[in-house]
Amino acid sequence: MIKVRPSTQSQFLVQATPWSHYFLSFSGIRDTATTSQYADGSTQRVYNLKGPKTLAEMTLSTAFDPEKHFDIVDFWKSHGCEFFTVIVTPVTCSEDPEQLGTRRIVVPDAQMTSLNFGVVDRTSGNPSTIEITMVGDTFTYN
Repeated sequence: MIKVRPSTQSQFLVQATPWSHYFLSFSGIRDTATTSQYADGSTQRVYNLKGPKTLAEMTLSTAFDPEKHFDIVDFWKSHGCEFFTVIVTPVTCSEDPEQLGTRRIVVPDAQMTSLNFGVVDRTSGNPSTIEITMVGDTFTYN
């Protein structure tokens, strides 16, 4: 019998180049295919067809440090159509995490579509966050 050892959602390190810091969350990969229907004209049956695939918008976020995360804001402000790469690495759950296995999720040539930061609530003790929304055309898991 094959023994499955799932990882918790916290057992991943999320990085995006050109930035050197880590992100606390990644929305994940949602790759879907379009579908259409047709009838053959001779039966009372409607058939389904699978079409091209598209990768859904993704988000990265982390607790916002006004001194540390200026590079993300600057990238957005000066951003035309620059690309960046997102790397999601499964790791051990320890103080000094090490990569689990050899596979990583890589989204090459991602582009930012929105930036959200600077939310203020003077009555809250919750951390302020910075969130990037992005699109990509493909991913690898190897």
